[in-house]
Amino acid sequence: MIRPLILALAAASLALATGLAVVNPANAATCMVRVPESLSSDSERARPMVPGKCKPKEAKVKHRAAKPVDPMKLIRNRMIAGKKVSYRELQALADSGDDLAQLNLAKRIEADHDPETIDAAARYYRRAAENGRTSAIRPLIRLLNADVFLDQPKNLAASRDLLEKLAGDGDAVARDGLIAMYRTGKPFGLDPTRADELLVAAAKGGDAKAALDLAFALLSGTPEPAQIEEAKGYLKLAAASDTLNVRTMAENLLRTLSPQLTASTETTE
Repeated sequence: MIRPLILALAAASLALATGLAVVNPANAATCMVRVPESLSSDSERARPMVPGKCKPKEAKVKHRAAKPVDPMKLIRNRMIAGKKVSYRELQALADSGDDLAQLNLAKRIEADHDPETIDAAARYYRRAAENGRTSAIRPLIRLLNADVFLDQPKNLAASRDLLEKLAGDGDAVARDGLIAMYRTGKPFGLDPTRADELLVAAAKGGDAKAALDLAFALLSGTPEPAQIEEAKGYLKLAAASDTLNVRTMAENLLRTLSPQLTASTETTE
């Protein structure tokens, strides 16, 4: 009788000492816990078990596997930051389709001034332009005019197709480069008809510089009256340009072709 009474008193003391109240199994889970040594009457024997709160389970830390690092991204980050990138790394990035790397690689190749590799520079300029890097168009045109693809008909045709596409999309640099090439015959051969078509399309699309160039083309040599009238229409379009030199040249040429316009202007002033 004495021992069960001691155990009951120990359980009550444990609840008060540890802040554990008698837990209703319906409300929370209970566990069997050992009586603290300070409440046990016999330290040499195993301490008795009494009901109490369960210890919270330690949350398991999930270790996520590290994502693989894209080596091309690391190279690009260094390139953009202006850090050293080897030729091999830059070439790998360019060959992966990165337009900026293609442009930078073309510049690096061209800077070597090696006739044996200059065609590679033109190819990378073309690839960069194909991928939307418009700053690669001018150097591509420059190398095309230097006959870099003289003995490479496939690369020459691919370059012409690209410039035609860009000109059709409204790129003035590609259009002007093509027009000049078609008029000189280098490197694509003479095609003044196509040059005129490009100018007409651009002028009718509202390009003031193209309209001015087309007017000059119509007035070259000994123009027919119909050509002069057509040129006047394009000059009027160019005279509305926001670019000062284009507007001034168009206005001056209009005055030359239409003396009555000059007289009326002077009268008004």
